[in-house]
Amino acid sequence: MMKRILLSGTIFLVLKTFAQEPADALRYSWLTPSGTARSMATGGALTSLGGDITSTFVNPAGIALFKTGELVFSPLYNLNNNKANYLGTSDKDKKNNFNIGASGVIFASPGSTKSNWRNFSYSIAVNRTANFNNSYAFKGLNNISSYSEKYL
Repeated sequence: MMKRILLSGTIFLVLKTFAQEPADALRYSWLTPSGTARSMATGGALTSLGGDITSTFVNPAGIALFKTGELVFSPLYNLNNNKANYLGTSDKDKKNNFNIGASGVIFASPGSTKSNWRNFSYSIAVNRTANFNNSYAFKGLNNISSYSEKYL
């Protein structure tokens, strides 16, 4: 009885398992540049300097430069226009959409002369590290190879 349960469970897992190819590893490991418009305009240099909410994700000590609180909302608009050419057949696809970049709130207050604390800063923020809202399409008639070459 136990062997039947184990065998049926193994068959179920094998039928529901999907393989990945090397292109998937590259696709899922790619991190999209993100953050506030100010940090992206400087190529991400502000994250090491501080004074921007994006430093919350890279260098949390950078929020120590804030002496007052701040509310940050960074809207993004992605323009995804893709063109592909496969065996002489061209195809194009596009998927444009709105996203939310680095957004959050920073609670900060300057310290007092009566305390050893110079200032206090605390941040709650969200950031988009990858964007999978893209669409690729390609088509063509392949007379050159077969699907079985993949297994050879």
